[in-house]
Amino acid sequence: MFPVPPPLQRLADQIDGWLDLRCPERALDLLPPLLDDPTARAAGLCLRVRALVGLGRHADALADLGELRRDQPPHDWIDLTEAWCRKRTGDLEAAIRCMERLVARSPRSDIGHFNLGCYLALAGQTDRAIDEVTLACGLAEEFRDYARDEPDLDSLRRDPRFRALLREAPRADPAGGADDALDADDGDDAFDDDPARN
Repeated sequence: MFPVPPPLQRLADQIDGWLDLRCPERALDLLPPLLDDPTARAAGLCLRVRALVGLGRHADALADLGELRRDQPPHDWIDLTEAWCRKRTGDLEAAIRCMERLVARSPRSDIGHFNLGCYLALAGQTDRAIDEVTLACGLAEEFRDYARDEPDLDSLRRDPRFRALLREAPRADPAGGADDALDADDGDDAFDDDPARN
């Protein structure tokens, strides 16, 4: 996502591996050389944000995201991750602003529209939330399945427009059938640990 000079690439790959293994403490221990090198600092900040998010230290991650926002060109990952952290620090309005900024810059961002819809639903802005989720589903069909199970959208479940949106394409069943799960909510937020998804 952000460039790493060749002499530090192996270290960056190692840190990324620890993050993939869900060992953010180990990743944090290895980060100083990247953070100390001006040509690798943005990549180091990105990796540190991922580690801090993995540890649930969302306020600390926001400080690094602020530096990335200040020093880097606009980037969807920064907006998505900042919004995700803002939601978890209780600043839902700032999360909405992050997603509004992303979709203004990238109007075809399916994940941007979906996450904006989630945050708007949590804020009680039903009409706008349904509009944004509808846009996301129009851009990428798989968001209908995500919408079926996303707890952030629970406030929309009884709205006929939302129910009609989910009915347009039945969920694929691994056995080859279809499952109309309009009222089923197992409470499992499959994307709760992924900033790219709300």
